[in-house]
Amino acid sequence: MALTTNKNFLSPVGFGFKIDTTEFPNLEYFCTAVNLPGITNGDTAVPYRGVNLAFSGDRMGFEDLSIRFNITENMENYIETFNWMHNLIQKKDADKTYKNDATLLIYSSHNNVNQEIRFYDVFPIQLSSVEFNAQGTDIEYLQADLVLKYTSFEFASIQGVTQTPPNTGGGQSGGSGGGGGGY
Repeated sequence: MALTTNKNFLSPVGFGFKIDTTEFPNLEYFCTAVNLPGITNGDTAVPYRGVNLAFSGDRMGFEDLSIRFNITENMENYIETFNWMHNLIQKKDADKTYKNDATLLIYSSHNNVNQEIRFYDVFPIQLSSVEFNAQGTDIEYLQADLVLKYTSFEFASIQGVTQTPPNTGGGQSGGSGGGGGGY
């Protein structure tokens, strides 16, 4: 791989988060923060002549996908998320999985989409509490944190070139911890 010709640094404010806009139009629009999940690659200790030799593991672990969003005055986006979680448990429609794909869009310094990171089979596992406080001196609009699980994620494009994950020998592994899955 050659040295990059782009010397611009990645901006923390240049992003967009896309999820099914027919079911979650307010969640997507009012998203203010997204954490790109961390990745771990386990190791295996093999005893040999009084020492443990470390070898790379065969599973990648992914942390959870976390987003933060501003709560609208009528709480539409909070209620959308609440209903999503409720429907996952109740399974009102047996033919529906209630899992959606999501995309994290990373923008360049020229505000063009530079990276697409696709998360597959996303579903919520935690919606934060919301604190109402009449003692505040300044108005700080309320936000909620949402933690999502997923089966896998991939870098879908870089400068218009589709990225192909390395071959893992026929399918996705269960992964360990976090969002699970992997390349």
